[in-house]
Amino acid sequence: MRITQAHTDALLRHGYVVVPHFLTADELTAARADVLKYFPSAEELARTPHRYGAIFDDPEHLQIEFPFAADALNYNSTHPELIAFVERLLGTTDVLLSQSAIWAKYAGTGSFEQTMHLDYEGNTLVVPRDDGAFRQVNMILYYSDATDDLGPTYLVPQELTREQGLWPPFRPRRKYPELYKQERPILAKAGSLLVFSMRTFHRAGEMTAEFGARFSHHLVWKSASCPFNGYHQYSQFGEKPEMKQFIERATPRQREVLGFPPPGHPYWNAQTLAAIAQRYSRMDISPYRQGHI
Repeated sequence: MRITQAHTDALLRHGYVVVPHFLTADELTAARADVLKYFPSAEELARTPHRYGAIFDDPEHLQIEFPFAADALNYNSTHPELIAFVERLLGTTDVLLSQSAIWAKYAGTGSFEQTMHLDYEGNTLVVPRDDGAFRQVNMILYYSDATDDLGPTYLVPQELTREQGLWPPFRPRRKYPELYKQERPILAKAGSLLVFSMRTFHRAGEMTAEFGARFSHHLVWKSASCPFNGYHQYSQFGEKPEMKQFIERATPRQREVLGFPPPGHPYWNAQTLAAIAQRYSRMDISPYRQGHI
Protein backbone atom coordinates (compact mmCIF):
# COMPACT_ATOMS: atom_id res chain seq x y z
CA MET A 1 0.00 0.00 0.00
CA ARG A 2 1.78 3.12 -1.25
CA ILE A 3 -0.68 5.62 0.27
CA THR A 4 -0.73 4.77 3.95
CA GLN A 5 -3.09 5.60 6.79
CA ALA A 6 -0.59 8.23 7.93
CA HIS A 7 -0.95 9.94 4.55
CA THR A 8 -4.73 9.79 4.84
CA ASP A 9 -4.62 11.25 8.35
CA ALA A 10 -2.48 14.15 7.12
CA LEU A 11 -4.86 14.77 4.21
CA LEU A 12 -7.85 14.92 6.55
CA ARG A 13 -6.02 17.19 8.99
CA HIS A 14 -4.43 19.66 6.58
CA GLY A 15 -6.44 19.27 3.38
CA TYR A 16 -3.41 18.01 1.46
CA VAL A 17 -0.58 15.51 1.65
CA VAL A 18 2.49 14.63 -0.41
CA VAL A 19 3.29 10.96 -1.00
CA PRO A 20 7.01 10.84 -1.91
CA HIS A 21 8.13 8.29 -4.51
CA PHE A 22 4.59 7.14 -5.26
CA LEU A 23 5.68 5.89 -8.68
CA THR A 24 8.30 3.20 -9.00
CA ALA A 25 11.44 4.04 -10.96
CA ASP A 26 10.18 2.02 -13.93
CA GLU A 27 6.74 3.66 -13.84
CA LEU A 28 8.31 7.12 -13.76
CA THR A 29 10.66 6.35 -16.64
CA ALA A 30 7.79 5.04 -18.76
CA ALA A 31 5.59 8.04 -17.95
CA ARG A 32 8.34 10.51 -18.82
CA ALA A 33 8.86 8.80 -22.17
CA ASP A 34 5.12 9.00 -22.86
CA VAL A 35 4.96 12.71 -21.96
CA LEU A 36 7.64 13.39 -24.58
CA LYS A 37 5.29 11.94 -27.19
CA TYR A 38 3.13 15.02 -26.62
CA PHE A 39 5.53 17.73 -25.48
CA PRO A 40 9.17 18.54 -26.27
CA SER A 41 11.80 18.47 -23.57
CA ALA A 42 13.14 21.84 -22.45
CA GLU A 43 16.31 21.11 -24.43
CA GLU A 44 14.37 20.27 -27.59
CA LEU A 45 12.27 23.43 -27.29
CA ALA A 46 15.42 25.54 -26.90
CA ARG A 47 17.09 23.89 -29.92
CA THR A 48 14.16 24.23 -32.31
CA PRO A 49 11.67 26.80 -30.98
CA HIS A 50 10.31 27.43 -34.49
CA ARG A 51 8.84 23.91 -34.48
CA TYR A 52 6.71 24.65 -31.43
CA GLY A 53 5.04 27.96 -32.12
CA ALA A 54 1.84 26.86 -30.35
CA ILE A 55 3.75 26.62 -27.06
CA PHE A 56 4.67 30.29 -27.24
CA ASP A 57 1.18 31.28 -28.45
CA ASP A 58 -0.56 29.90 -25.35
CA PRO A 59 2.05 28.67 -22.84
CA GLU A 60 -0.31 28.71 -19.84
CA HIS A 61 -2.70 26.09 -21.25
CA LEU A 62 -0.56 23.22 -22.50
CA GLN A 63 -2.84 20.37 -21.42
CA ILE A 64 -3.69 17.04 -23.03
CA GLU A 65 -6.70 15.09 -21.76
CA PHE A 66 -7.11 11.32 -21.25
CA PRO A 67 -7.31 8.99 -23.14
CA PHE A 68 -3.72 9.04 -24.32
CA ALA A 69 -1.95 7.26 -27.15
CA ALA A 70 0.48 6.23 -24.43
CA ASP A 71 0.10 3.13 -22.25
CA ALA A 72 2.01 4.42 -19.21
CA LEU A 73 -0.07 7.60 -18.96
CA ASN A 74 -3.28 5.61 -19.35
CA TYR A 75 -2.13 3.18 -16.68
CA ASN A 76 -1.24 5.97 -14.26
CA SER A 77 -4.64 7.56 -14.87
CA THR A 78 -6.25 4.39 -13.54
CA HIS A 79 -3.41 3.21 -11.31
CA PRO A 80 -4.61 0.39 -9.02
CA GLU A 81 -3.02 2.08 -6.00
CA LEU A 82 -4.94 5.29 -6.72
CA ILE A 83 -8.21 3.41 -7.13
CA ALA A 84 -7.68 1.53 -3.86
CA PHE A 85 -6.87 4.74 -1.99
CA VAL A 86 -9.93 6.57 -3.31
CA GLU A 87 -12.11 3.60 -2.34
CA ARG A 88 -10.81 3.74 1.22
CA LEU A 89 -11.15 7.51 1.45
CA LEU A 90 -14.69 7.66 0.05
CA GLY A 91 -15.82 4.48 1.80
CA THR A 92 -17.16 2.92 -1.39
CA THR A 93 -15.95 0.83 -4.31
CA ASP A 94 -18.27 2.74 -6.63
CA VAL A 95 -15.68 5.33 -7.65
CA LEU A 96 -15.08 7.07 -10.97
CA LEU A 97 -12.24 8.96 -12.58
CA SER A 98 -13.57 12.42 -13.37
CA GLN A 99 -10.52 14.06 -14.97
CA SER A 100 -7.05 13.11 -16.14
CA ALA A 101 -4.77 15.51 -17.99
CA ILE A 102 -1.04 15.99 -18.45
CA TRP A 103 0.29 19.52 -18.26
CA ALA A 104 3.53 21.07 -19.49
CA LYS A 105 5.06 24.40 -18.44
CA TYR A 106 8.26 25.90 -19.85
CA ALA A 107 10.39 28.55 -18.20
CA GLY A 108 10.68 31.78 -20.12
CA THR A 109 7.55 31.28 -22.23
CA GLY A 110 4.91 33.11 -20.20
CA SER A 111 3.53 33.95 -16.78
CA PHE A 112 2.14 31.03 -14.75
CA GLU A 113 1.30 32.61 -11.43
CA GLN A 114 -2.33 32.06 -10.43
CA THR A 115 -4.77 33.63 -8.01
CA MET A 116 -5.45 31.60 -4.86
CA HIS A 117 -8.55 29.54 -5.54
CA LEU A 118 -10.70 26.47 -5.01
CA ASP A 119 -11.33 24.17 -7.99
CA TYR A 120 -14.94 23.26 -7.38
CA GLU A 121 -16.75 25.57 -9.84
CA GLY A 122 -15.58 23.39 -12.75
CA ASN A 123 -16.21 20.14 -10.90
CA THR A 124 -19.67 20.48 -9.39
CA LEU A 125 -22.83 22.57 -9.70
CA VAL A 126 -23.10 22.75 -5.91
CA VAL A 127 -20.36 23.28 -3.31
CA PRO A 128 -17.90 20.65 -2.10
CA ARG A 129 -18.41 18.44 0.93
CA ASP A 130 -15.34 16.83 2.45
CA ASP A 131 -16.80 13.68 3.92
CA GLY A 132 -17.59 10.19 2.71
CA ALA A 133 -18.86 9.62 -0.79
CA PHE A 134 -19.55 13.34 -1.25
CA ARG A 135 -15.82 14.02 -1.39
CA GLN A 136 -13.94 14.71 -4.62
CA VAL A 137 -10.22 13.98 -4.63
CA ASN A 138 -7.67 16.13 -6.48
CA MET A 139 -4.27 14.70 -7.34
CA ILE A 140 -1.08 15.83 -9.06
CA LEU A 141 1.52 13.27 -10.15
CA TYR A 142 4.89 14.89 -10.77
CA TYR A 143 6.85 13.67 -13.79
CA SER A 144 9.62 16.19 -13.13
CA ASP A 145 10.97 17.73 -9.93
CA ALA A 146 8.74 20.44 -8.45
CA THR A 147 11.31 23.04 -7.39
CA ASP A 148 10.84 26.54 -6.03
CA ASP A 149 11.83 28.12 -9.35
CA LEU A 150 9.67 25.93 -11.61
CA GLY A 151 6.23 27.12 -10.57
CA PRO A 152 5.45 25.00 -7.51
CA THR A 153 1.89 24.59 -6.28
CA TYR A 154 1.17 26.68 -3.20
CA LEU A 155 -1.45 25.51 -0.71
CA VAL A 156 -2.92 26.86 2.52
CA PRO A 157 -3.55 24.26 5.27
CA GLN A 158 -7.24 23.80 5.82
CA GLU A 159 -7.00 24.33 9.57
CA LEU A 160 -6.24 27.98 8.73
CA THR A 161 -9.18 28.45 6.34
CA ARG A 162 -12.09 26.34 7.60
CA GLU A 163 -13.88 29.37 9.04
CA GLN A 164 -13.49 31.46 5.86
CA GLY A 165 -16.25 29.84 3.83
CA LEU A 166 -16.24 28.55 0.26
CA TRP A 167 -17.39 31.65 -1.61
CA PRO A 168 -15.87 33.33 -3.48
CA PRO A 169 -13.66 30.54 -4.84
CA PHE A 170 -11.07 33.00 -6.25
CA ARG A 171 -9.23 35.21 -3.76
CA PRO A 172 -6.90 37.85 -5.24
CA ARG A 173 -3.82 38.87 -3.27
CA ARG A 174 -4.76 42.54 -2.95
CA LYS A 175 -8.06 41.67 -1.26
CA TYR A 176 -6.91 38.64 0.79
CA PRO A 177 -3.25 39.33 1.66
CA GLU A 178 -3.35 37.23 4.85
CA LEU A 179 -4.28 34.13 2.87
CA TYR A 180 -1.12 34.43 0.79
CA LYS A 181 0.99 34.84 3.92
CA GLN A 182 -0.20 31.41 5.05
CA GLU A 183 0.60 29.53 1.82
CA ARG A 184 3.20 26.79 1.60
CA PRO A 185 5.01 25.61 -1.56
CA ILE A 186 4.91 21.95 -2.53
CA LEU A 187 8.48 20.95 -3.38
CA ALA A 188 8.64 17.34 -4.47
CA LYS A 189 10.78 14.94 -6.45
CA ALA A 190 9.60 13.45 -9.71
CA GLY A 191 7.41 10.42 -9.03
CA SER A 192 5.79 12.02 -5.99
CA LEU A 193 2.03 12.44 -5.60
CA LEU A 194 0.16 15.43 -4.19
CA VAL A 195 -3.39 14.76 -2.95
CA PHE A 196 -5.59 17.66 -1.90
CA SER A 197 -9.16 18.48 -1.10
CA MET A 198 -11.64 20.35 -3.28
CA ARG A 199 -11.91 22.71 -0.27
CA THR A 200 -8.17 23.48 -0.10
CA PHE A 201 -7.05 26.89 -1.33
CA HIS A 202 -4.15 26.62 -3.74
CA ARG A 203 -2.51 28.26 -6.73
CA ALA A 204 0.27 27.76 -9.24
CA GLY A 205 3.42 29.76 -8.54
CA GLU A 206 5.48 31.69 -11.06
CA MET A 207 8.28 30.02 -13.01
CA THR A 208 11.36 32.08 -12.19
CA ALA A 209 13.99 29.75 -13.66
CA GLU A 210 15.66 30.89 -16.85
CA PHE A 211 15.50 27.37 -18.29
CA GLY A 212 13.57 24.22 -17.57
CA ALA A 213 10.25 22.43 -17.88
CA ARG A 214 7.71 21.04 -15.49
CA PHE A 215 5.57 18.05 -16.48
CA SER A 216 2.69 16.94 -14.27
CA HIS A 217 -0.40 14.74 -14.39
CA HIS A 218 -3.62 16.09 -12.86
CA LEU A 219 -6.47 13.82 -11.76
CA VAL A 220 -9.83 14.15 -10.04
CA TRP A 221 -11.85 11.29 -8.53
CA LYS A 222 -15.45 11.08 -7.34
CA SER A 223 -18.15 8.69 -6.19
CA ALA A 224 -20.61 7.47 -8.79
CA SER A 225 -23.39 8.08 -6.26
CA CYS A 226 -23.00 11.87 -6.70
CA PRO A 227 -23.97 12.72 -10.30
CA PHE A 228 -23.84 16.43 -9.42
CA ASN A 229 -20.06 16.09 -9.05
CA GLY A 230 -17.54 15.49 -11.78
CA TYR A 231 -15.67 17.13 -14.65
CA HIS A 232 -16.02 14.50 -17.40
CA GLN A 233 -18.18 11.57 -18.38
CA TYR A 234 -15.74 9.53 -20.44
CA SER A 235 -18.31 8.15 -22.85
CA GLN A 236 -17.94 11.46 -24.70
CA PHE A 237 -14.54 10.21 -25.86
CA GLY A 238 -15.88 6.84 -27.02
CA GLU A 239 -15.15 7.56 -30.69
CA LYS A 240 -11.48 8.29 -30.10
CA PRO A 241 -9.10 5.50 -31.20
CA GLU A 242 -7.08 6.12 -28.03
CA MET A 243 -10.12 5.19 -25.94
CA LYS A 244 -10.70 2.02 -27.95
CA GLN A 245 -7.08 1.01 -27.43
CA PHE A 246 -7.29 1.70 -23.70
CA ILE A 247 -10.54 -0.27 -23.28
CA GLU A 248 -9.05 -3.24 -25.10
CA ARG A 249 -5.90 -3.28 -22.96
CA ALA A 250 -7.28 -2.27 -19.55
CA THR A 251 -8.32 -4.49 -16.67
CA PRO A 252 -12.04 -4.74 -15.85
CA ARG A 253 -11.48 -2.53 -12.79
CA GLN A 254 -9.71 0.14 -14.83
CA ARG A 255 -12.60 0.16 -17.30
CA GLU A 256 -15.08 0.36 -14.46
CA VAL A 257 -13.70 3.65 -13.06
CA LEU A 258 -14.49 5.21 -16.46
CA GLY A 259 -18.13 4.09 -16.22
CA PHE A 260 -17.86 0.70 -17.99
CA PRO A 261 -20.25 -1.93 -16.51
CA PRO A 262 -18.35 -4.41 -14.27
CA PRO A 263 -18.47 -8.18 -14.61
CA GLY A 264 -21.72 -9.50 -13.15
CA HIS A 265 -23.68 -6.32 -13.94
CA PRO A 266 -27.24 -6.91 -15.27
CA TYR A 267 -26.25 -5.07 -18.44
CA TRP A 268 -24.36 -8.12 -19.63
CA ASN A 269 -26.31 -10.66 -21.68
CA ALA A 270 -25.65 -12.70 -24.79
CA GLN A 271 -26.59 -9.83 -27.08
CA THR A 272 -24.44 -7.14 -25.44
CA LEU A 273 -21.50 -9.53 -25.09
CA ALA A 274 -21.60 -10.33 -28.80
CA ALA A 275 -21.78 -6.65 -29.74
CA ILE A 276 -18.99 -5.65 -27.35
CA ALA A 277 -16.77 -8.31 -28.89
CA GLN A 278 -17.30 -6.61 -32.23
CA ARG A 279 -16.70 -3.07 -30.95
CA TYR A 280 -13.56 -4.05 -29.00
CA SER A 281 -12.19 -6.93 -31.05
CA ARG A 282 -8.95 -7.24 -29.05
CA MET A 283 -10.58 -7.12 -25.62
CA ASP A 284 -10.77 -10.21 -23.41
CA ILE A 285 -14.50 -10.43 -22.67
CA SER A 286 -14.29 -13.67 -20.67
CA PRO A 287 -14.68 -11.89 -17.27
CA TYR A 288 -18.02 -10.50 -18.49
CA ARG A 289 -19.26 -13.86 -19.74
CA GLN A 290 -19.01 -15.40 -16.29
CA GLY A 291 -22.28 -15.39 -14.41
CA HIS A 292 -24.47 -13.80 -17.04
CA ILE A 293 -27.73 -15.53 -17.92
